[in-house]
Order: sequence, then C-alpha cells, then structure tokens
Amino acid sequence: MSTLLHGLRCTARKLRSTPIVQRCSTKPIGMRRPFSTTIPMQDHEPEDANLSFARKKTHSHGGRRLEEEMEMMFEEQQHDELADEDDAMNQIENLMGDWDEEFEKLSEPPPERGKKSVVDTFHNYGEPNDEDEPMELDGEANESSDLYDNLSVLAHGELQQHQEIRHYARLAAWDMPMLSKLAKPFEAPTLDMPLRFRYTTYMGEAHPAEKKIVMEFCISDMPGLTQVQKDKLKKLAGVRYNPESDIVKMSCEMYESQAQNKRYLGDRVDELVKEAKDPKETFEDIPLNLKHHHFKTRPKWPKHWTLTPERKAELAAYRQTSVSSDQQKMLDGLLIDGNTTITEAIQQKSASTSAVPEMVMASRGKPGRVVSVKR
Repeated sequence: MSTLLHGLRCTARKLRSTPIVQRCSTKPIGMRRPFSTTIPMQDHEPEDANLSFARKKTHSHGGRRLEEEMEMMFEEQQHDELADEDDAMNQIENLMGDWDEEFEKLSEPPPERGKKSVVDTFHNYGEPNDEDEPMELDGEANESSDLYDNLSVLAHGELQQHQEIRHYARLAAWDMPMLSKLAKPFEAPTLDMPLRFRYTTYMGEAHPAEKKIVMEFCISDMPGLTQVQKDKLKKLAGVRYNPESDIVKMSCEMYESQAQNKRYLGDRVDELVKEAKDPKETFEDIPLNLKHHHFKTRPKWPKHWTLTPERKAELAAYRQTSVSSDQQKMLDGLLIDGNTTITEAIQQKSASTSAVPEMVMASRGKPGRVVSVKR
C-alpha cells in the first residue's frame, strides 16, 4: 500500500509547473552586492508558454492540493499501518474523481455570446435568417446554410445586383405611391425668378458629382436693368455668355453640399448685377468679345425647292405627258419591255452553247503521233 501511495505522490509532483533544475539548483546564503541603489527584484518562476490556460490552472490549484492531501495520507498511513486497504483505495479513488471533475471544469471553453436578432426591413424582407435554420445533432448547420458557399465572385456580384434591383422594386411598389401626398401643382416661374438651377442626383447613391450645381439666366429677363447695363453685364460675364441664346451659364462644385454651391452662385450673380448698375464705368467704349464662341453654320433650305401651287401643277402636267407618250410607244411596239429583253437574251445564250472541242493530252509514244481531239 505504501508503494502505491508513493507512486501517486511522485506522479502529483511531476504535474507541477516548477522545473526540476530550478528546485535542485543551489542558492547562495548571503545577498549579492547590489550595483544600484534600487531594491533588488525577486526572481519569478518562468512560465511555460506552451501550456494551455486550463492546464496552468490545474497545475496551480488542483495539483498542489492533491499533493498536500497525498502527503497527509502517506503520513497517516505510516503512523497507522492497521488501516484497511479497501478504505484507502476508496479515498484515493474519490480524490482522483474530484481532481478529474475540476480538470473538466477548467478545460471547458468559455460560453459564446448571444447573437443579435435581425430585424426584418425592406432590405432583408423575405431573405432567410441564420437563426431560423435547423441544426443537426453534431452541431453543424443544415445544408441550406451552405447554399451560397459554392458561388464564385462573379456569381456573388450578380446576386448583389439582383438584390439591389429588388430593393428598388420594393421602393417603387410601396414607397412611391406615398409620395403622391407631397405632390404640388406646377407653377410657372415669375419675372422675379430669372435664375434656373440644375441639380444632379444618383438615386440616393453617394457620388462626387452630386454636389455640382449649374445655374443659367437670360440677360434679357433680368429685371431693373437698362440696355447699357445689360451690355455691361454681358461684358462682365465673359466666356460664360452665349450670344446665340443670350444666356449666361455658371457652375460650382467647390463645397461639399449642394446648398453651399447654390449660395455661392447666388452671391456671384448679385455681385455681377451690382457691378452692372454702377454708373461710374459703363464699358461703352469696350467692344463685346465673342472669340470664345464658335458660330456653327447650318445649311438652309433653298427657296426654289419649296413646292408652290404653280410648281405642283407643272409637275402634274409633265407626268401626264410622260404617261401618254409611253402608251403611244407601246401601241407602236417601240416601247422596250424589260422582261421580254431578258427572255430573249437567255434564249440566245442557250442556243449559242454548242459542243466545244476539248484538248486531250497524249501520252509519250513514237515521234510523229497525231494528238486526237475529243468531241
């Protein structure tokens, strides 16, 4: 019995994380002479990086407690040799069972955090949810969860595009009718609103060109300006002025939002109008520079090509004369018929095709042999 307890005691000591070399190494009795004024730090026992978390906890708590209990039992066994062997074996088995339970508790993985429930919206309405899929006995997901794992990159792109199209189809079916409540009747712009703004949108998608604002206004529609002030405004507009349509076109995309760019264009127009109304300088002695604009020459419809009533009557009389002359030629047999001409040409060609003599190469023979002609 003592031999069995001694073996268990040695096994428990082997489970400790302290290496044998460190336990058996000699330590100096006196303290070493310090080379600095700081307090010397104690040497800590090096940890084995290869041990897992559960094994370290087992070595630090379960192993030490088991060793202490084994030592106590070994001492009691030495003092009391009359103890029953069956009782000692039962106690050892109970201790080993407790140690196994502690090891299993420490080796269990940490519990998984709960997943957030997915709320059904327009984006994922009708799509399968991972939480609703049944689980098999071995813990693996059902085959339906691996439906999209075998798709290629191009197939995933097509699937994403199809989902986006379905999203906009839902918007058109459910949200667009609700916008009819916000509809307003069209009101034509008044004379006090000569500015026209053009916006760019990409249906809710963020795009760098979405912030650009284009503004147009006709100089003739600007209220409160005289002819001299309008001419000055044309000269101040410079290359933005179109002489054919009498429209000034400006754009801005310097700022991040459309409202800022629109406000900037409005301020520039106010400055131009204010400068055009300034009576100190009218720019009457400066000609209007139109080199920036290229006038495109478009061909016009000739006047003599226009069908007047006299011209229509003349063409009708000419056509009637041509028809009557053709009828007279047909009666006289002078009118050339195309079908008859083609038929006669085919007949002449078939009659002229006769047997043509074909030259036949003669084989080598005696000199003076006549070459025969095959007919």
